[in-house]
Amino acid sequence: MNDQKVLLHVVCDYAPAGMEFGEITTRLDHDLANPSNVRIHTTSVPSLDTMAVGFVTAQYALAPYNGRMVIYGNAAPRRSSDKATTNNIDHGIKYAKLKNGVEIINVNSEFAFGFMKDQIVEFYNIDCPNSGSQFRSRDFFPERVAKLINGDRSVLTEKLNIDDIPEVPNNLVAWTDGFGNIKTSMRLSDLQKLGFESGESVQVILNGVSMVGVVGVGGFSVDRGVLAVNIGSSGYDDPFIELFLRVHHISEQAAAVRFNYPEGGTPFELKKLAR
Repeated sequence: MNDQKVLLHVVCDYAPAGMEFGEITTRLDHDLANPSNVRIHTTSVPSLDTMAVGFVTAQYALAPYNGRMVIYGNAAPRRSSDKATTNNIDHGIKYAKLKNGVEIINVNSEFAFGFMKDQIVEFYNIDCPNSGSQFRSRDFFPERVAKLINGDRSVLTEKLNIDDIPEVPNNLVAWTDGFGNIKTSMRLSDLQKLGFESGESVQVILNGVSMVGVVGVGGFSVDRGVLAVNIGSSGYDDPFIELFLRVHHISEQAAAVRFNYPEGGTPFELKKLAR
């Protein structure tokens, strides 16, 4: 029995504190060899938002942490076909281990592994039923997650090619936080390569809305009511750019409101303004 303490992040597109999280936690607790040594933390992402699952997974996985961390993520929108599926068959789950030792079991959907692609040292398929239940993430997946936490790697099958993981484009909405700030997949290095400088005005086009913003080093470096295109709080050594509209009261419209609540994966465009 493995007595090592484990932090297990469960990142799924279920309602916060909803029954689905409760059912999955129950299954995990049932199958873990030593459930008292596993601390489960659940994170809810928007429905069908594979971008958010990948973004949140990477933000957790690359954080400094002393101990064993495992992340189980699931958001599979079943977008590969508009046709009916046989026996609810869909995406399977894959296993990745990062350079820092963090282990990830994610449903193999669009952006699940892209944000940490350059950190992966092991990438495997997982032997797991991929059909036969509408709620695979309760009926099949937790048992495999528990096996891996228990130290049983027999569920890992063929080695996968890391190069086959799709790159994440740098012009997409990645995550909208609770304050209405829009985190994007564009990094500071991307912004610099595009030639934008701090204090420069820029046109932001997103979700059918155009706004003038100011490139800044932080959201509070601009005046109230001004859209900041600035270094965000995610992404570590090469932080992601976020769209931050400085407001003082909840009644004011934050960036997410102004841009009509863009979904994860929505493209945006930055344009230089004539001087």
